[in-house]
Amino acid sequence: MANEIQADYAAGNTLYAIIRNAAGQVWRPAGQAFENWGADAHDASDYAIALTDKSGSRYVGDMDANLPAGEYAIQTFVQAGAAPADTDTLLDSRALTWTGVAELTAAKLLANRAVHDLTTGKIDYYDEGGGVIFSQTLTDSATVVTRTCN
Repeated sequence: MANEIQADYAAGNTLYAIIRNAAGQVWRPAGQAFENWGADAHDASDYAIALTDKSGSRYVGDMDANLPAGEYAIQTFVQAGAAPADTDTLLDSRALTWTGVAELTAAKLLANRAVHDLTTGKIDYYDEGGGVIFSQTLTDSATVVTRTCN
């Protein structure tokens, strides 16, 4: 995995990213788990994912290889001091659908193929190499249609 996190900001600064789940918890890379902000006296430096200044106002960083598939928010901060701090300024936030190995985008879904099993309702979306990158199951009754993603 490489450079999945990207941010635009004036070159020569120090930026970092933090990953949050739908419950608002933060990913702690050292613990390989989500937790409430400040648990066990952890702070921004425990949650930060360093971004590298690539010049031309572009910063990049890598998603954690152990981050499970899911819907996340990526928050980007401008580091003011020597280390990430809870008081650093939020630069940007964006939603991300993570497959466990890559970001899932509409362009990737549309560029690749899907197979719909009419018996089970399961739809598998495949990458160029034939691997399943995303699955969903549609079920319906007389009044409700349910979508389950995995």
